[in-house]
Amino acid sequence: MVLKDWVGLVTGLVISSMVTAQNAVDQKIKRYNKVGNLKVDTSFNSSYLNDFMIPYQEFADLHNCKIKIKNKKLKTTMAARPHFFSLLLGKKNRRYVILVNKNESFKGVHLKDVPSEARVGLFAHELMHIRDYESRKVSGVMERGFQYLSHKGKKKVEHYTDSLTIAAGFGQQLYHWASYVLHDSDACEEYKNFKSEVYMCPVTILSQMEATRPRP
Repeated sequence: MVLKDWVGLVTGLVISSMVTAQNAVDQKIKRYNKVGNLKVDTSFNSSYLNDFMIPYQEFADLHNCKIKIKNKKLKTTMAARPHFFSLLLGKKNRRYVILVNKNESFKGVHLKDVPSEARVGLFAHELMHIRDYESRKVSGVMERGFQYLSHKGKKKVEHYTDSLTIAAGFGQQLYHWASYVLHDSDACEEYKNFKSEVYMCPVTILSQMEATRPRP
C-alpha cells in the first residue's frame, strides 16, 4: 500500500470516528426535550405532557426548579424525588426527577391506562412533592426520606401531599385519580390495598374539598 492509500485510509477512519461520536452525542441530546427548566424524556407521550403542563403552568413557584421527567422501573405508577447530590450544592442548584414506571409486568396502574383528568390529578400530586421539598432545608428533605421507611410515616407524607394538591386547586382531578385506581383500574388487590391505606381515599378527598371550600 502506497503512502497515498495510507493517508486516505487514516483520513477515512478519523472521519468515520468523528461521525460516530457526533451521532452518539446527538442521540444522547435527543433523549430529552426541554420545556423551560423541564427536561422531558422523548418517550414521554405528548398527550401525557399536555396533561402534565396543566398543573405545572399553575405552579409558578416551580418554574425555576430544574425538573427532569424520565422513565424507570418502579414499584408504583410515578415518583418524585430530589437528586441526592444536588442537595449538597445549595437550594438554587437543586435538581428533581419525576419518574414514570416503564415496567410492563407491573401489576399496579400503568400511566397509559389512566384517563386524562385522573392523570392531571396524579401529576399535580407529584408536583406537590417537589413543592414540599422546595420548602425544606436539606435536613427537612432528609426527614422526608426517613419518614418513607415506615408505613405510618409514608401515610403521613402522602396525606399531606394530597392536602397540598387539594389546596392548590386540583382536588377534583385528585379525586378522579384515587377513584380510578381503587374502582376502575385493573391493578391487583395488593396494590389497591396499599393505595387505600397510604393515600387519601376518594371520600376523604371530597370531604376535605368541601371543608376548604370558601363559604358565601
